[in-house]
Amino acid sequence: MEQTRNQSQPESKDQPQWHESAPVARAFDLDSLVAAVAAEGRQVDLAGVVLKSGWENVVLETVDGWILRFPRDDELPFERELAILDRVCGRLPAKTPKVEWTGRHTRFAAYRTLTGASFDAEAYLAASAHQRDALAGSLARFLAAMHSFFSSATVAELGIPRPAETSDPDPYMLIVNGLAEIPAEARPAVERLLADHTATWGNGAVPGPDVVLHNDFHVGNLVLDGPVGEVTGVWDFSCVQIGVPSFDLRYFEDGPADLLRRLAAEYETLSGHRIDLRAATLASRVETVCDALETGTTDTLPAVVARWQ
Repeated sequence: MEQTRNQSQPESKDQPQWHESAPVARAFDLDSLVAAVAAEGRQVDLAGVVLKSGWENVVLETVDGWILRFPRDDELPFERELAILDRVCGRLPAKTPKVEWTGRHTRFAAYRTLTGASFDAEAYLAASAHQRDALAGSLARFLAAMHSFFSSATVAELGIPRPAETSDPDPYMLIVNGLAEIPAEARPAVERLLADHTATWGNGAVPGPDVVLHNDFHVGNLVLDGPVGEVTGVWDFSCVQIGVPSFDLRYFEDGPADLLRRLAAEYETLSGHRIDLRAATLASRVETVCDALETGTTDTLPAVVARWQ
């Protein structure tokens, strides 16, 4: 039975200490977040702590092995992520964060660091076919397990959404409304991208079925047992939602194309679900343009679309 998270629950050494969500941090600079953790009165070594900023969360990594993860705003489903992590802990083919406690005064989750090696693209390109297949196979095993783990009843219970049910802006309309902000030399390529995206994702042409996606699955959110090793840990379940499997491969479009192809092939063999590589690529590129518009970095797009060609 899922554990209830409230302050009346007895706290013990062996039991995660979860509390009702506290207010989101007022500021996300290093000093402010360190002060927020210190105010909790926990035995955490805050000397030499490292701050890492992500799109949805900001993380403090301590020298004594804690990850302290702060959501940036109230829109992020903090409680749902805690429940998801509780459900998948020890049940997927790689370690996932085990939240040990949450902040009473400031909203953050604390869990032990998942240790391992970062993916090395150059080492991958120099690796043998056997090593490449082993890495792709471990990535595919994690995704296949994740995609088949949640029952429809659990999806409803946890409120795992479809894209239309989230607060995220519609990517198509975001780009259409922002075309004037895109440098002229990049605009034709972006317009072609929109047309291709509409012909696939917009028309429901991407093969299913609907599954529970990790939805932020990329090499920055996982560790391996070597630079071209197998997956040992995966984190960041704050964007979990319903969608077709191809969407969960989109971020591998930014890495070696060979890895994306091998991952897709391994996943199809394991799951029996088709992967549309072109659709995954289009989804990644649309997201890249949206990010540039949202962050005011559209000046980078001419170089980006040149790589597409």
